[in-house]
Amino acid sequence: LKIEYGAPAGQKPLIGVFIFGEENRNFDSLLKKYQIVPKVIRESGFSGKKDEVFESYIPQGGGLSGFIFLGIGKETISDNVRRAGGWLAGIITKKKITGVKLLHLGLMAENIGPFIEGLVLGGYSYDRFKTEKNGEHTVRVIFDESVKASKDKIERATAIAESSCFARNLVNAPGNYMYPIELANQAKALARKYGIACKVLGPKEIAALKMGALLGVAKGSEQPPRFIHWTYNGGRPGEKPIVFVGKGVTFDSGGISIKPSENMQEMKNDMTGDAVVIALMMVLGRIKPKLKVVGICPCVENLPDGKAYRPGDILTAGDGQTIEVISTDAEGRLILADALIYAEKLRPKVIVDIATLTGAVIVGLGNHAAGLLGTDEYHIGLLYKAGLKSGEKVWQLPLWDEYKEQIKSDIADMKNSGGRPGGTITAACFLSKFVKNTPWAHVDIAGMDNQDKNHPYQPKGGTGFGVRLFTEYILNQAK
Repeated sequence: LKIEYGAPAGQKPLIGVFIFGEENRNFDSLLKKYQIVPKVIRESGFSGKKDEVFESYIPQGGGLSGFIFLGIGKETISDNVRRAGGWLAGIITKKKITGVKLLHLGLMAENIGPFIEGLVLGGYSYDRFKTEKNGEHTVRVIFDESVKASKDKIERATAIAESSCFARNLVNAPGNYMYPIELANQAKALARKYGIACKVLGPKEIAALKMGALLGVAKGSEQPPRFIHWTYNGGRPGEKPIVFVGKGVTFDSGGISIKPSENMQEMKNDMTGDAVVIALMMVLGRIKPKLKVVGICPCVENLPDGKAYRPGDILTAGDGQTIEVISTDAEGRLILADALIYAEKLRPKVIVDIATLTGAVIVGLGNHAAGLLGTDEYHIGLLYKAGLKSGEKVWQLPLWDEYKEQIKSDIADMKNSGGRPGGTITAACFLSKFVKNTPWAHVDIAGMDNQDKNHPYQPKGGTGFGVRLFTEYILNQAK
């Protein structure tokens, strides 16, 4: 869905759009203004509840050729507004509507951002590999003067949503296209477009940094690893950066500890962490906040091969710590270990990593929130609040010393799996071993990276979960 804003000369009759919450049911005066008979709305039963939709395509006064009413329930929940934008995108696409005029957007001025996000996100489709394309439909959106739709708010929301869609494109691409080198090429192309510093390390540079954990995972694939380092310099000279680290396994078969074949096709999603960090840099390049931000993206493919690492092997990370490999399917934490060591050498203000790390987090939290763990309650609190506002919710789990007992090894400094009990927590305990003196937070998005059912603003497939979360987290610190 292509969205254009503002009214050109000779605009055809528009569909009027009204968005109401449950606290805003007395809308008779508004209907009278546009010559809509209130009885029609009352008989429809529309009351402003969340996800409620009422449509009428009978020509109305004021140049309207019909109207759409969308309910958002409690207006204090911004994701309800985002959902309304998604519902509208679906209606526009299905009915091939070419112009809408937003006449009422609830009672809160800040609703415009989530609404635009939902509209853009809800208009997303992925047809790269279809011979018959979905086709691009264009709609023009006009705002009534009563709707506080400043250009800055529209542009910011559009940048965030379009960057999330870019992350979805990366995640939805199949493993035989999205190799580590292709992910790196996508990163370099974005860096050039937005003027952000970006360097990509190949196998020799990675080996020179003694990233033995990352290289261990990469050995089983013919596709060489890559390590991407972005630097967005929007802050003051000498300012410590916020560092984001993604997990980028472009396809995860499990290695020698091979996964069951059922649903293995979804393992192309195991680079969602990197996709989110890359898309976040796209957001920064567009909205230009006054902060210094670094993005770190280790990229590998995890396959079984005669050269692949094995259960029982000992790997040495970049800081010299040794790791006993219990499962080659616990590979994400290995590449993150070397990435976190690298990140801490940059002397950042905080490190935040994002990864499709454990199936255990789905057991604990389902498909409605990501797991959040870490060593710094201040930044964990910021991420929690950012999750509520962005609609990408996170929930904190403990990082107690008792769980660290599960990753002790008899023959190395630690092992890469602590078994099934508390799997999300023990994986985070493992990562914590590689961040010594820096505030650190870990976001486990397994279960949130992919949607198997259509959602008002999220079609089936990759979600790009984390782009909105991290953007909100950054903007709160740039104020």
